[in-house]
Amino acid sequence: MTPTDLFNKYLWLVELLSHGRQLSKAEIDEYWAASEFGDGEHGIPRRTFIRMKEAIFDLFDLHIEYSRSKDKYYLEEGFTERHKSTRQFLLDAFAVNHLLRENKDLEERIILEDVTAGSNLFLPEITAAMRENQCIAITYQSYDMLTAREFEIEPFALRYFNRRWYVLARTDFHSTLYLYALDRMKAVKMTGKTFKLLADFSAQEHFSRYFGVMTTEGEVERVCLKTTELRAKYIRSLPLHYSQKETTPNCFELRLVPTPDFLNALRAMGTEVEVLHPAWLRKQFLQEVKEMVAKYEKTGGCPHT
Repeated sequence: MTPTDLFNKYLWLVELLSHGRQLSKAEIDEYWAASEFGDGEHGIPRRTFIRMKEAIFDLFDLHIEYSRSKDKYYLEEGFTERHKSTRQFLLDAFAVNHLLRENKDLEERIILEDVTAGSNLFLPEITAAMRENQCIAITYQSYDMLTAREFEIEPFALRYFNRRWYVLARTDFHSTLYLYALDRMKAVKMTGKTFKLLADFSAQEHFSRYFGVMTTEGEVERVCLKTTELRAKYIRSLPLHYSQKETTPNCFELRLVPTPDFLNALRAMGTEVEVLHPAWLRKQFLQEVKEMVAKYEKTGGCPHT
């Protein structure tokens, strides 16, 4: 069975037990037999079911609990914000996958945002390696490398951002954990060698100080933004960072390291956002605006028009 097959089965079980549904093992077996995974089986073998529960916990930190009094299995609802985000991502992924398979006749009328080419290619292999804490050999070529090279990494965590998947890993080349984009991988091979996670490692903590994937050196700062009324509605519904709070109407405060990822997100909002604090960032944006105005006043548009 391929890692992709296993991954899809984990998603199926999470979806089955979502929305507060509680099911006995016999009921789960009935759903299994009627699903695309049943393949003539009357149910999920007990050992396979236990392994699926363990894999779902190891990979996604989601707990499938058992109530002895009811003889039912259920998905634990005591989620932190991180759990809710992970769970929703899984359910959305499964729902879209199921939607497309059930409505192939409508595929020309269902438009999805493309994931960067190659970003999903090695996802099953990397998650399988993470579950076993196994080193993998990757053939990798970043944008600043003239040729690809092969080396080993210890995959600690996966991060999805801006239509790309990244793996946070330990290597011999960097003193700290480093991010590798999956779409820049040419090949991935299991090595059979295992590694140990850092004793105090937490993927959530690692990224908690940042927006996006860039984790450059720097101190957490208080960033204050003033937005238009319309933009404020978008920011309220999809916060830029977990630390975000609205101090006054249409004014937001965040505490994070202002990385290039974060600054690019602010630039993308254009005139809909104004940086109030810190002073250095306000000054930097003011300088960029002046340079942009000068550039537009200097040039006369495309010479071919």
